[in-house]
Amino acid sequence: MSNAWNEGYFTDEGYTYGYSREINPVFQRYCLLLRGFATLESTDGYHCELGFGQGVSINIHAAGNPGSYVGTDFHPGQAAHAIGLASDWGSDARLYDDSFEQLLARNDLPQFDSISLHGIWTWVSRDNHKLIVEFTRRHLKPGGLLFISYNCLPGWSPLAPLRNLFSLHDRFSSQASVRPDQRIDAALQFSEALLAANPKYANSAPGLDAKLQSIKGQNRQYVAHEYFNRDWNCMYFTDVVDALSPAKLDYATTAVPVDSVDPLNLSAEGMDFLEGIEHPIMREQARDYFVNQSFRRDLYIRGANRLSASEHRERMLSTRFALLQAAGSVPDTVTGPAGAATLQPEIYRPVLEALADGDYAPKSLRHLLDLVPSLPYGDMEQAINVLIGMGAVAPCQSEAAEKLVQARCNSLNLQLCKRSLYGPKVQVLVSPVTGGGLVVSRIQQLFLISIKQGKKHPAEWAQLAWGIIGGQGEGLLKDGRALTTAEENLAELTEQAEAFAEGLLVILKALKVA
Repeated sequence: MSNAWNEGYFTDEGYTYGYSREINPVFQRYCLLLRGFATLESTDGYHCELGFGQGVSINIHAAGNPGSYVGTDFHPGQAAHAIGLASDWGSDARLYDDSFEQLLARNDLPQFDSISLHGIWTWVSRDNHKLIVEFTRRHLKPGGLLFISYNCLPGWSPLAPLRNLFSLHDRFSSQASVRPDQRIDAALQFSEALLAANPKYANSAPGLDAKLQSIKGQNRQYVAHEYFNRDWNCMYFTDVVDALSPAKLDYATTAVPVDSVDPLNLSAEGMDFLEGIEHPIMREQARDYFVNQSFRRDLYIRGANRLSASEHRERMLSTRFALLQAAGSVPDTVTGPAGAATLQPEIYRPVLEALADGDYAPKSLRHLLDLVPSLPYGDMEQAINVLIGMGAVAPCQSEAAEKLVQARCNSLNLQLCKRSLYGPKVQVLVSPVTGGGLVVSRIQQLFLISIKQGKKHPAEWAQLAWGIIGGQGEGLLKDGRALTTAEENLAELTEQAEAFAEGLLVILKALKVA
């Protein structure tokens, strides 16, 4: 249960080992460039992450981006994991388990090009909000960016009372000696029983039972931190704009590229209505009602400067992009708040073929237009933007930046692959091309170890992987069925290795991961 130092934050269960691309400075700068904003970009800048969890993202970005990193997470177990990983690959990142108050009291911190906090704003107290704003006021450079994501209204309106039930049950009905996962299950069962008793609240919020069943099926580490912290500040967009204003921050845009593609997000009536709102902040808040926004990913700038139309176009043309998956595996539909839409084959097929040209090497927007001369600039820009939103494509940093970070990316990837020998916690590797992470499963990391050892054939990669997994008493699942014999497991691993050789391995080579 709660300890004095944790200020009501659920610390009994560590956070997940996931990766967030929105914290990647390369991705952040692209989102701002897309909307015509100038950004800082230097090879010796500083970046900060507040509340880095297990430290996967901050280690990935500290390896993949030029410059240096500072971060804190006041959960000592999570900080220890992040620091241990950083030490293993030789990072110079300064990672702490400071509270925001302790971090603010330091007198040895630099001015930052970027400060990022993913989800933390929702889960800490209003006093900590003030400390975060003051930290940003003191330490974000003019022209620097802030990324902030948070649960928001109106989307959370029906579920906020349900979430409050979880937290209250854990606070008042659980015993300290009970395991965290058991306490979570007890709170979920209590809430399920309450809804079954047909309170009027349930009638006013249709679909609550389905949502509760969905939560019951989620990772318990995620559920603990999303629903069980005592502090939970779910705010409107304009509330956050006001809270950040003392740090001289201007709202710029979201870190969701497809938000700029109105037909994916809004009905015709919604687009017409929003077109009539002149003030950008009021328009953005009203937009949240049309999409029923429940989670925002926003970018602010300290001193926003707009690029001229010609400079914006030139910077876009010079930006490189790369596929993150085989061109043939990209879905032919994309889904937004307005529903699913089919990707026009006459546009997307040639764009994907151009991106795959030359063994998937990264290409500038200018190069892509040369490869698809029939496609107008606007259509090409939107197609790339949609593919980035789908996670199929990533913006790339400059070739000069890529060369600066190649060696440290190699070091981190080696350490992550070594860790895959013992378990599947971190299933992501870093690319010096994108400056960010790419999902690579434990099995695929074991294949990469085999390749590093000089083994050239998928059957050999499968043999090494089975030697590790089978030796630990584990096995694979296929079509929901556990494979029980060595022959079955080896056959499945060989099949996976052959698919890896023809698919993801090609991408990893283009992204200079393998």
